[in-house]
Amino acid sequence: MPTTACRVCGSGQTTLWKARNLDRELTPEDFKITDSRYGVTLTLHKCANCSFIFADASEIGQLTSLYEQLDDPSYEEGTENRMLQMRWLLGIGVKRHPGARTLLEIGAGGGLLIAEAGRLGLEATGVEPSKSLVAAAKRTHDVDLVQGIYPHPRLTGRQFDLVYLVDVIEHVGDPVQLLTDAARALAPGGIMLVVTPDVSSVAARLLGHRWWHFRLAHVGYFNDHSMRLAAEHAGLTVQYTCRIKWFFPVRYLAERTAVYLPLGFVNRTAERVAPLRWIYDRVIPLNLRDSLAFAMLRKGL
Repeated sequence: MPTTACRVCGSGQTTLWKARNLDRELTPEDFKITDSRYGVTLTLHKCANCSFIFADASEIGQLTSLYEQLDDPSYEEGTENRMLQMRWLLGIGVKRHPGARTLLEIGAGGGLLIAEAGRLGLEATGVEPSKSLVAAAKRTHDVDLVQGIYPHPRLTGRQFDLVYLVDVIEHVGDPVQLLTDAARALAPGGIMLVVTPDVSSVAARLLGHRWWHFRLAHVGYFNDHSMRLAAEHAGLTVQYTCRIKWFFPVRYLAERTAVYLPLGFVNRTAERVAPLRWIYDRVIPLNLRDSLAFAMLRKGL
């Protein structure tokens, strides 16, 4: 497929949407989960047919190798907040499939969702390419992840009641193939939950190229239409969608907002003034309406 052909619908009706603004080769550090260099991306094209926005194929040939070498120690600092979101996401899957007993997470990160699924009594398996994150999952949560990418030889032939891809599909060069492979892992009656940023959200439209999800690690940007089309091509049908709830410390929100607004003085003051520091330490639920969750069923199952 030509480097500028759409990787969702295959159309050649694509145009340059954003020029690359990284003047060097990619390194594993560019793929940190905690990266806050908003607006720094590879060359991005947009499909006129399905609206999918994607990185030029010539620039993403080393993705797997880079993710294997990824090391992000700061990611472990937000464990408690992220665990709240994992519980919330698991609630969606369990509600839609109350009889679920097994779960697969593709792109399991530091194993938070797998650990929480185990506490709920699910037999949970996670696959993660980063060797460092696999080690962190074992060290921090006593979770044994399968190191590598999916499909993985150790999981050949296995099927699961729930398959989760949480903020993963925007990181891969061939999203339809990933969905196709993941669909084969669904047991009869199984549900797949895919979470991804929404490039048509109000926040994305207001901030343009400076939107916080425009990052080097993201090489594909979906909206509702392009995700439904990708699911259809993968033999899946979307059963349910919702906006994603996050759980953030006020400090994290203030630090990230400082990328856009002059909050440096307030943030520095919060470290010295006890009442303000107390506020900054609070964790609040927040729905920015900038990400979508899609519950999918495999056609014919």
